[in-house]
Amino acid sequence: MSASDDSPAEGLPSLPGVNPPDMLQGRQPCRDLLRQTLCDLAPNPGRASAGGNLPNARAVNAARELWLIDRVFENWPLDDPAVLESLSTWLRPAGRTLHLVGADFNTMARAYPRFARWRRDWSHGMEVVSPVDGLLTGCPRGLLAGPVALMWLDAPDWRLQRVSDSSHLRAFQTQCADFLQRCEPAWAVTTLGL
Repeated sequence: MSASDDSPAEGLPSLPGVNPPDMLQGRQPCRDLLRQTLCDLAPNPGRASAGGNLPNARAVNAARELWLIDRVFENWPLDDPAVLESLSTWLRPAGRTLHLVGADFNTMARAYPRFARWRRDWSHGMEVVSPVDGLLTGCPRGLLAGPVALMWLDAPDWRLQRVSDSSHLRAFQTQCADFLQRCEPAWAVTTLGL
């Protein structure tokens, strides 16, 4: 993905000091954008988005699939009550799927106890998978929701690129679908045993 892409970042919150489609840098701006994008999945008339009146907010909300892809999701606001409420509202209509692709869900369960509890109630609308080889090579890390993608470029350096260009989104979707062929179900909702 090119940082020089001139297409507008439609459907994405506009954060202070960031002009789409620029790359975001820094821990707090990246976390804020992830949080705002996840919160914007479900319309809430009483809550103003960081971007004000988003032209494609309805298209983001209408996405049938949401992809969250990372190794352990250590930099994601998944325990935030507003994010969990938004995910619940978004998953409520039939036919929607939250795809969670990661490598270490034990660490994630310990880091995000609220999300782990929430997941038990919403597991019917989720697909949780891990790569068979345990590596996330060949799959972009980030979020994909309809006409919006947020892609981590460097987690240690906190660089996140906002993408809405249709050719880049199709490439991201294709990479995700191809990567799923090398994955298996993970993070069982209940633990069986004696």
